[in-house]
Amino acid sequence: MAQIKVTRKAYVRKDGTVVKGTSYYTKDKGKLGKTPESEKWYQHNVEMNWHKDEPAEVRRANALKAHKGDELATARTLQALANVTTDPETSELAKNDADYFFAKH
Repeated sequence: MAQIKVTRKAYVRKDGTVVKGTSYYTKDKGKLGKTPESEKWYQHNVEMNWHKDEPAEVRRANALKAHKGDELATARTLQALANVTTDPETSELAKNDADYFFAKH
């Protein structure tokens, strides 16, 4: 995103301290309450090869293999997927798989 210049006026605090005016450059965050399209989807760091149409054993094996056997990391990634998806079936299956790995850990 672009840089914008922010200017702050000088003012006096209640205790009498004088704050000088200043200006600085910062990242433009866009309109308040509006997430850019590019940041609206969860970006995971590991390609899990997890698909909702596969059996649970296959999904879990693929996810665990992608995280090199780390059950906690696998559970956290699946929980994040369950939290951000808008598909109810994907959310339910990812949550079940995450709960499985949390319990196993």
